[in-house]
Amino acid sequence: MKKLILIYFLLFFSFARAREFRYLQRSPKALLMGDAYTAIADDEYTLFYNPAAMGRHKGLSVYFVNPEVAVTNAIDELDRFENFPSSDPVAIADRVLGLPLYLKVGGMPTLKMSSVGMSMFAGLTTSMVLRNATHPILDLDYRYDRGVAIGYAFTMGSGGKKSGGRRQREYKKRTSGEQLSFGVGLKNVNRQGISQDFDLFGLELLNRIFLSDSSDYHAIRKALGYSIGAGWGVDGGVEYTYSTGLSQFTAGFSILDIGDTRFRKTSGTADLPDQQMSVNSGIAFSQNFGILDYTLSADIHPINAKIDDYRKLHFGANVNIPFLGVMFGWNGGYISYGLSLDIWPISIYAGFYGVEIGGNYLQEEGKRAVFYLGLFDFSFDA
Repeated sequence: MKKLILIYFLLFFSFARAREFRYLQRSPKALLMGDAYTAIADDEYTLFYNPAAMGRHKGLSVYFVNPEVAVTNAIDELDRFENFPSSDPVAIADRVLGLPLYLKVGGMPTLKMSSVGMSMFAGLTTSMVLRNATHPILDLDYRYDRGVAIGYAFTMGSGGKKSGGRRQREYKKRTSGEQLSFGVGLKNVNRQGISQDFDLFGLELLNRIFLSDSSDYHAIRKALGYSIGAGWGVDGGVEYTYSTGLSQFTAGFSILDIGDTRFRKTSGTADLPDQQMSVNSGIAFSQNFGILDYTLSADIHPINAKIDDYRKLHFGANVNIPFLGVMFGWNGGYISYGLSLDIWPISIYAGFYGVEIGGNYLQEEGKRAVFYLGLFDFSFDA
């Protein structure tokens, strides 16, 4: 009996799924600042952090073309790819065993007016990892999300309002005083993809492939659990800002995907993963001295998730001089850093960050690199 119990626990911990908390959208700038962004949220990703942050926006801002790409940072794993086997499945599996593979490609055209914002988004995200050398399990999460998000903020007070745009341009119209904003957001999301574990030694995977029409890519994909669905999500938030002279302090709180955003399946057999609700809080302090400005931030999120408390801690820093910026962060135990270049009509962010993809604090790091390109975004003051 003891042997059976031992075997059960070994199998359970070998096959248990441990995945990162997945947000609908994340700002590349935020990721390079440890994702401590709830009280900043001043780019085209505002509505995916705190709709109340629209209360700080003034005038008109348009982000036309803004593609981003994030991939596995394999710099520390280069030895895996030296003399990589081309035809031996066992040798190939041995090389990639335990290496979290990740790819994200997306974009988000956005229009922001005083207190109102709208974003159209599309993003394809694929993550997979092959685990357990003695009994390989492929953990696959592929999803393609697209949709539209709108948000509005009601504001009381006048302190802290600033014009749209990036970095130094953000602070030109800052006024002294206090401001309290309440925001609400609504989004429609079309989600399609696969989120399953596949036992590579079992018969289920082979049965799914061979019982489908193996000549039809769509039939194979559907047999593997590919589904399509749509859903509506609601967000809410509050933000307090105090400004004086060259300094600004901001505190924000938001609840994204209130009650979870669930998807009504329109095609396929497997259920689509819900977009989990996240409760977020953050503070930020910034100062602008003309030729130099900096921002320090700290977040706790997702407060409601059943994960280690240390994984919920996020800290960030951003220092800018004209045209150039440096970002640092601490994302639930892992370091992030990057650079930015802003010479109109081009804005570039590039750097490296880590996320927890295991079940516990500092259990398994997903090492990633991100590149963002913004073209022809502009802002007009009211």
